[in-house]
Amino acid sequence: MTQKTILLFVFYSCLAFSQSNDYTKYHTLINKAEELYFMEHKIDSALFYYNQIFKEYNFIYVKDLVNAAQIALFEKRPYRFYIEQGFEQGLKIAHLNYYPLFKKELQKLKKDTTLTKKYSLNRKKYIARIDFDYRNAIYYLAIKDQLDKRKPKYHNIVYKTTQKLHEYIKNKGFPGDKLIGIEDNSIFREIGKSYLDLYQQRKKHKELFYMNSEEESLSTVWAQIILVHNPCSYYLLKKTLLSEIKKGNIHPRDVGLIYDNAYRYKSNFPYYCNKIKLTGAYLLNPATLEHIKNINLDTVNAMRKKMFIVSTMVDAKKKEYELKYGFKLFSGFWDCR
Repeated sequence: MTQKTILLFVFYSCLAFSQSNDYTKYHTLINKAEELYFMEHKIDSALFYYNQIFKEYNFIYVKDLVNAAQIALFEKRPYRFYIEQGFEQGLKIAHLNYYPLFKKELQKLKKDTTLTKKYSLNRKKYIARIDFDYRNAIYYLAIKDQLDKRKPKYHNIVYKTTQKLHEYIKNKGFPGDKLIGIEDNSIFREIGKSYLDLYQQRKKHKELFYMNSEEESLSTVWAQIILVHNPCSYYLLKKTLLSEIKKGNIHPRDVGLIYDNAYRYKSNFPYYCNKIKLTGAYLLNPATLEHIKNINLDTVNAMRKKMFIVSTMVDAKKKEYELKYGFKLFSGFWDCR
């Protein structure tokens, strides 16, 4: 490698990692790391990208840290740094129970006093970041929505709920992992307000027995669920959602799932969904796959690239790693991430 080539590499590396508030670059570089490892098996290059991204961004999606940790562990490279940094984003050691690759490591991690001290320190940073009032407002809206969906003309009601959520987003930002934290059964207990935890708030409604924090998702899910209940929420909030991706407030794959969701209702749209023409899909919503016909994968992947999402080929290879080697590489609502 010539000196000129080295200087150009350094220049473009600095340029790529300089805008730490622009999450379109974050997702582009995470996608590059996934392509390097899963498609080309370039371990060092993939981990280089992960490490640079994790240094440059204050907020990191937990699934990216856990995926990097799985790669490092599988390839017999140091991985604890990723777990420790995950603590700042809401990760608990108990979350690793959901990840088969960590089965042999768990007891060792739980007994590691240095790691537990690091958890306590980084957990405080995580708690300090969360907007608990906003989280509580989303719990209230989610419980209301779950009760409302049993009522006649629910689509008219959820339209109003979506409008309320849209007001929140315009004023505060999308209530995603960055602003309100990931799903957690007892997070309000940590600030002395256990009565505001999701279970405590919904337990008086026996019909909502199923409504629990989806901790395995490593994300927040209730705002997405409300939007999935509205047949055309993507089209109503399109400009806002796309703007929130760049801010890091919503993951692009969540937006892809919400977009795909309209296919579930294409033969029975409510009045406020007029003029919707469904063209193409991201193939990120498992509930819509049976409703999507004659999809061209080149079109799908072109749409994904524009939305900062890896190709279907990368996703297929990741699923192959799950089946062959025990990775767990998908998280989020309906495993869309």
